[in-house]
Amino acid sequence: MNLEHHFASLGEAFSSKTLIQPLLEQRLVEFNQSLATFLSIDIKSAETKRILSGEEAVPSSLSMVYAGHQFGGFSPQLGDGRGVLIGEVRGQNGFLYDLHMKGAGPTPYSRRGDGRAVLRSCIREYLASEALTSLSVPSSRALALYDSREAVYREVPEAGAMLLRVAEGHIRFGHFEYFFYQGKQTELNQLIEYCLKHYYPDCLATDSPLENMLIEVVKRTARMVAKWQAIGFQHGVMNTDNFSFTGETIDYGPYGFMEDYEPDWVCNHSDHEGRYAFSRQPGVGLWNLNCLMRCFSKHLERDQLIAILQCYEPELQAHYDSLMMKKMGLSLVADLHELLPALFSILAAEKMDYTVFFRLLSHMDQGGSSLLLDEIIDREKLSAWLKRYELARLKGGLAWSEVSRSMLAVNPKFILRNYLAHDAILAAEQGDYLPFRRLLNVLTYPFDEHPESDMLAQRAPEWGKSLEVSCSS
Repeated sequence: MNLEHHFASLGEAFSSKTLIQPLLEQRLVEFNQSLATFLSIDIKSAETKRILSGEEAVPSSLSMVYAGHQFGGFSPQLGDGRGVLIGEVRGQNGFLYDLHMKGAGPTPYSRRGDGRAVLRSCIREYLASEALTSLSVPSSRALALYDSREAVYREVPEAGAMLLRVAEGHIRFGHFEYFFYQGKQTELNQLIEYCLKHYYPDCLATDSPLENMLIEVVKRTARMVAKWQAIGFQHGVMNTDNFSFTGETIDYGPYGFMEDYEPDWVCNHSDHEGRYAFSRQPGVGLWNLNCLMRCFSKHLERDQLIAILQCYEPELQAHYDSLMMKKMGLSLVADLHELLPALFSILAAEKMDYTVFFRLLSHMDQGGSSLLLDEIIDREKLSAWLKRYELARLKGGLAWSEVSRSMLAVNPKFILRNYLAHDAILAAEQGDYLPFRRLLNVLTYPFDEHPESDMLAQRAPEWGKSLEVSCSS
């Protein structure tokens, strides 16, 4: 494994040297071999095993410092309170990827915390990051999961664990906020140059490198949020320190995949005001970008920054429209805009399962809608909508069966339902990782039928719908 240390070269103002502190009797219980192959990491190498687990110290490993707006309030100094950046490795595409360990022990930014993670949260992040990746949503990914016999205290004692994550970058909006509000202009300029060089090198060849980089950040963020909305994913804690400068989904905590369609659904039971409710995510994305743009007020004129921000809504709407047209097999955006509000009204009134509906719509025969009608109470209303939908779908001129195949390729049969994660966690806490691996398999290939795992596509039982997830997860 060829580790590089580019972020570490920025110096002490950006991070603190921190070593992974292995857990008591820790074990490697899951390893992402396909991702490892892409990164040219050989887990069979004894040295690689020691480095990744923290048993062999990496002198240049570090924890990052940053700030952030958390639930609307500004925290001037945060940082990796339980994370260690081991270094960077190159993928087969030539790009650099961070290796970042969650739950690695206390750091200078732990704020009196223990710096640890519990098995529960590591399993949830492993499953969610791989699920989103399989649904074509930019995301950090899980490379390795370690459990242990070490007790970590939250509401109750739990099994300690570590999760090795991979991402294009772990630089957050909060990194820029930290240096801007600290008045550290030199360091802010260093960070800008670093991001241009490592994440947005194409912008360096333009007349306005910073301006073009920020436009791309805005557009990547818009596309990420559009994808969340299209698949029914809620992040749960959209603080600026949880937003990636590279447009990847990071920092999985109290996330959720929507089951019954509820536009104002809140998955995080600690979010009492519903700040990060599902329907509010697009607006929060823009709010976060506005916070980011303030950090460049000494580099660009106000009108330039406003123009950059104005790229967000058209990009998000266009990408969301494209995704939803594919989900519904439509060819005209005008038909989508006519049909979608009425459909969402029906789904909300019926509390219809979001994923199940679109999967059944993909299987719908021309002129036949009995399976969908069997799912709801107001059959007349849905029947009328389906007739309008069928006419709109036929406008594309493609064979019905061909459109159905394309819809099945974008409407998953399997999503990470909260109760499934809960069951997998309970089994793993007893040492049984088979439910976790079965669930991971269908989430990795969510569009396949997997008839042997049909039970994992079923709606949540009533007890499963009431499970609560908080930031401590």
